[in-house]
Amino acid sequence: MPAKSTSFIKLMSKKIIVMITLICLLMLFLMMIIFFMNQSSKDEYVLIDVFGRQRMLTQQLSKDANRKYAILQSLRNGSLIETDEALNDRTLLLNNSLAKAHNEFSNTLSSLRTGYLEKGDISINLKNSIDKMGSIIEITDDAWDGFSQAVREVIGSKQVDKQTAEALIYINTHEEQLLQYSDEITQGLINLHKKNANLIIMIAFGLFTALLISLLVLIFQLYKYIVIPLNELYIGINNIGSLKKSAGISIPTKNELTPVIKEVDEAFGKLNKLIELIENINHDTSFEGILKYIYTSFSEFIPYSHIGIALLKDNGKAVEASYGISDPALDGLPKKLVGIKARLDETSLKGIVTKGIPRVINDLEEYTKNSNALYNKILLESGIRASITLPLKLNNKPVGIIFFSSTVKNTYKQHHIAFLETLSSSIAISLNKNIFIDELLYSTVLALAKMAESRDEDTGDHLDRMKQYAAKLTEFLLEDDVYSDEISVSFIKEIERFSPMHDIGKVAIRDEILLKPGRLTHEEFADMKKHTIYGAEVLRTAEENMAKQNRGLFKTGIEIAEGHHEKWDGTGYPYSKSGSDIPLSARIVAVADVFDALTSKRPYKEAFSFEESFNMIIDGKGKHFDPYIVDSFIKHKGEIFEVYNNFKDIDQK
Repeated sequence: MPAKSTSFIKLMSKKIIVMITLICLLMLFLMMIIFFMNQSSKDEYVLIDVFGRQRMLTQQLSKDANRKYAILQSLRNGSLIETDEALNDRTLLLNNSLAKAHNEFSNTLSSLRTGYLEKGDISINLKNSIDKMGSIIEITDDAWDGFSQAVREVIGSKQVDKQTAEALIYINTHEEQLLQYSDEITQGLINLHKKNANLIIMIAFGLFTALLISLLVLIFQLYKYIVIPLNELYIGINNIGSLKKSAGISIPTKNELTPVIKEVDEAFGKLNKLIELIENINHDTSFEGILKYIYTSFSEFIPYSHIGIALLKDNGKAVEASYGISDPALDGLPKKLVGIKARLDETSLKGIVTKGIPRVINDLEEYTKNSNALYNKILLESGIRASITLPLKLNNKPVGIIFFSSTVKNTYKQHHIAFLETLSSSIAISLNKNIFIDELLYSTVLALAKMAESRDEDTGDHLDRMKQYAAKLTEFLLEDDVYSDEISVSFIKEIERFSPMHDIGKVAIRDEILLKPGRLTHEEFADMKKHTIYGAEVLRTAEENMAKQNRGLFKTGIEIAEGHHEKWDGTGYPYSKSGSDIPLSARIVAVADVFDALTSKRPYKEAFSFEESFNMIIDGKGKHFDPYIVDSFIKHKGEIFEVYNNFKDIDQK
């Protein structure tokens, strides 16, 4: 790109960013002003309400004290109207009322001294105001001390005596004083609170005004540097016929400009989306990230509720659903589809792969009415009614198929195919690059794991069995809706890929410890336990090197290697983690690892039977193993036995 164009784009980008920032700040300040005004009004209401109640409580205390004194006199002199029992009952009620009002008044003053006044869910910070009103608050506290002592004296009195009379006199003579102090505190706090709130609002209004002026200046500059140049650009394009729809097109008037701008904007929008996709590929974004980007970015150009990718397997003879992303309303459609495999010549996809011609199905129900294929059934049950299918090719060789599917019939048109054909080539490049790099790195580390395994001849096919048990157990958890917020299609794949790396750290353990036929000594076992730390360090080093290239691969492997010997009750190693602090991947592998170890021969033991091993896993529920995982393990006992039996048959052969 010429230097002049680059400078222009940079200049415009900066101005647009500044304008967007200013608009956001204007909105923020406007919201702040509204919030502070509203909050100030609420705070003022609370202050009036709280201290208005203090005034009412003062009057109530005085009134109830006088009423009790009158009742005590009636008890002493005898009443012609009420019995002593009725008068005593009234005395108890007045004592309760006095105590309640006394406590409420006292609590409000105590709260005020802390600097925070609360009412319901509203809390007012009055620290600054209290500092400025210290003298009146101290005077009020002193006045309340005497008033409070007099009220307590009246509450405790059971007869008319000198102390009761003096207490009542004190209450009656100091009531107005306490009311006055409460009014002074209320008015003072309201005035100070208003002053602070007004200051904040004035500052916010000042900043709002400054930002608004800056925005208006920027808009003028944008008109000068963008609108006028774009108008010239449009005239130039129009002159060379790029956007001509008829021979007599002329420079647009103001009314004609809107649809033209929309048309140009849509064209540039599509182009920019494709450019962004290519940039993401060049930046080594993960393929899952690319797929997510496509899903969120291209819906304005093509309708879809689900995007799925199937890869060719078995030298192109089979096709397997491998990746997917869809609308949450489709009830986990990718999870249901991923892993389904079929022979290519038994599907309607063969023509797409061999001929490279896109296919449009605008009525999936009608198209598949004679099909019993599982994936078609799942699509229909999820609400899919139309789809576009395109081949994914690399160097003109098919590598897979991509599906764009919608819940609406007859939604796809020819221009959708044209748009997606360009996209499918970019996806194929990204898919190949990411899978190739990941598989290369994964295979290298897996070779190290197998090297560690090969040192112990009695472990046999432990890694393969482990992988099967762990993957199956993860699928069972998903099926049983256990930890469904953590388990996804990619999580199941990661468990299958990285469970064989659980003991990769044993490559650093000495042969005399690893292959010892008898029980290990305390020191030897301490060394053996370090294989979890060694394994995590190996994978963490690989992960850190990948991070330099903005990639990540071994996170799950690190969790498994480091945590598969931790126990649910916290008695495991290396860090004595417990419960859900242990990563879910490690908790799953722990069950699979122990079960296979129990059913396998080791230098220090013979293999236990399936039933013996199964019961030992159950015995470890809630102690060694996650109880929820064991529950799922028990529920699928028959399927676990099938995996066990398959390996047993292979070993016998």
